[in-house]
Amino acid sequence: MSPTKEKLLSKDLSLFYGEKQALERIHLSILERQVTAVIGPSGCGKSTFLRCLNRLNELNPRVRIEGEVLLDGQNIYSKEMDVVQLRKKVGMVFQKPNPFPKTIYENIAYGLRINGVREKSRILEIVERSLIQCGLWEEVKDRLFSSALELSGGQQQRLCIARAISIEPEVLLMDEPCSALDPIATYRIEELIDSLKEKYTIVLVTHSMQQAARVSDYTAFFYLGKLIEYGPTKQIFTNPQEELTESYITGRFG
Repeated sequence: MSPTKEKLLSKDLSLFYGEKQALERIHLSILERQVTAVIGPSGCGKSTFLRCLNRLNELNPRVRIEGEVLLDGQNIYSKEMDVVQLRKKVGMVFQKPNPFPKTIYENIAYGLRINGVREKSRILEIVERSLIQCGLWEEVKDRLFSSALELSGGQQQRLCIARAISIEPEVLLMDEPCSALDPIATYRIEELIDSLKEKYTIVLVTHSMQQAARVSDYTAFFYLGKLIEYGPTKQIFTNPQEELTESYITGRFG
């Protein structure tokens, strides 16, 4: 097997909300077609870091960012970077399912049209392929033109993942995608994450250490805006190098 290539690299990445520093000089290499979990207590900067990877934090006018994030060696914060193209390459799935108030079909077709896909047969082909990839096709194929809001929470989240992958991003960011779901729906999403990494680089923020241990290849532990430790998930959970990591993993705080 060839060595895994670096897909994303944050270099000395710091972020400020006004005067308050939320991230402090994060240096983290994210490998291609691997699942990297980001863990840590609430308010430690996990979601803030994730949103740095597709420049979503910029929507807040009080945010100031220092350092670099490289995608395939190109700094996504450079003036040459087209943010629309960046977000096409780096898709996002949010904490709560957020389907559009449209039909199941339109939830996926809408984004395809925005990205220039016009042919109806091609759109239907991609809608079907995306739903199959997300294990949703058999459940919804007879009601593609019903409202997405009629789906269960777990189905809605899988639809949002199908919507994200329909435009074939290279990276998929997931911000606690199971936090609003029951254990069965969570299991389905975890199975899905495992299958999607064959094609996508996945960065998963999770409040569940058990989930990080189950689905990720690498784990990054954040605390108070700093990256404390990063390495193969098995090592982080069985033989952490930092005392703070061990304290968090063994439940002494968090």
